[in-house]
Amino acid sequence: MLKNWKKVSLATVLLSGLVLGACGNGSDGEAGSDGEAGSGDVTITYSIWDKNQQPGMEAIAEAFEADNPGIDVKVEVTPWDQYWTKLEAGAKGDSMPDVFWMHSNEIAKYATGGVLMDLSETYANSEVTSLDHFPEELVELYSADDAVYGIPKDYDTIGLWYNKTLFDAAGIAYPDETWTWDTMLEAAQKLNDPDNGVYGILAPLNRQEGYHNFIFQNGGYVLSDDKTESGFRLDETIEAVQWYADLSVKHGVSPTQSQFAENTNVSFFQSGRGAMGFFGSWMTGEMANNEYTAANTDVAPLPKGKQSATVFNGLANSVAASTENEEAALKFVEFLGTEEAMRLQGENGAAIPAYEGTEETFVAAYSQFNMQVYVDQMENAYIKPYSKETARWEDVENNALMPVFDGTKSVADVAEEIVAGVEEVLANEK
Repeated sequence: MLKNWKKVSLATVLLSGLVLGACGNGSDGEAGSDGEAGSGDVTITYSIWDKNQQPGMEAIAEAFEADNPGIDVKVEVTPWDQYWTKLEAGAKGDSMPDVFWMHSNEIAKYATGGVLMDLSETYANSEVTSLDHFPEELVELYSADDAVYGIPKDYDTIGLWYNKTLFDAAGIAYPDETWTWDTMLEAAQKLNDPDNGVYGILAPLNRQEGYHNFIFQNGGYVLSDDKTESGFRLDETIEAVQWYADLSVKHGVSPTQSQFAENTNVSFFQSGRGAMGFFGSWMTGEMANNEYTAANTDVAPLPKGKQSATVFNGLANSVAASTENEEAALKFVEFLGTEEAMRLQGENGAAIPAYEGTEETFVAAYSQFNMQVYVDQMENAYIKPYSKETARWEDVENNALMPVFDGTKSVADVAEEIVAGVEEVLANEK
């Protein structure tokens, strides 16, 4: 299933502005007096950023509490942008949550200086789970210097969501694994009705759910394997991004970027104003909870270019090195990696579990949609491009591409600018 997963080696990097301490308050919630599980009631915090996954995480917490009556788990939800601000502030002030989600964009930043607890010994000695149950590549993603700083939680891929009602009205067959870029464009042109506010496809300036997938489908790359070069040196990369941008600027089958500034691709799709759109598996709960998309839409594989490809990513569970509730936190993060916890995650529709053989729970949780698409696409998955300073080079790429998506420049016009800016960031990471 995972033959095309790209291996990543992480190097440690200083956490900018971080002041480390040997101990401190490791919980935003209420902690026991001595911080030890089994010595009385202990409350540990479990920090996440997705409210759609909260029921699943609370179900896992309740199952853990049933087996560990001396430990209470407080699930805290903080929106994405605020989450990282809060976490960095907590790292500086020794007030991090006990257990929390970690993202591939951030792991290299936090896997240093004793900020995160090494979980390798916990899992090596576990009697209830093992790192062997997770894809090696995903374990490596959250590891550095022979230490494991995050236990795989899930994985995600990107799918082509489509409006069945609009397809039926136009007499167009639903997308499937045979679709190519050209097939998708032809369908989008037939479905396009901008006079009535309906667009054939939704193609905003978006990397993970947008043009990065097209780059890999065209045989290009975003960053070289050694993370020293930008893929915008390649014709394959330039061609793919231009093709994606042209959905709006040349063919007019997608809203413009100024239109997306007023209404997101999600709002377009959930109001029936987009016949197709690219959305990650983490959006499934959002689609299921929306009355319109629940009744009128489904998901298919991404169309092929020179090859089939999707960007994939995966979250992990980490433990603060500064936690005052070490034993309780380690017990909980160990449980989070069990088959029981992973099945609860999938059954509650939170995310595709990373534990081998539990993916079907997520598929079954959303039987109204073709969720198997997301699982099957792991056969052709490329890891979401990242480095130690991902946000910096992403900003370079994004800013340079804005005039392309506005139709005032071509990708070829800005390719050298992207290469220079991205490679400067990469060079300064060393």
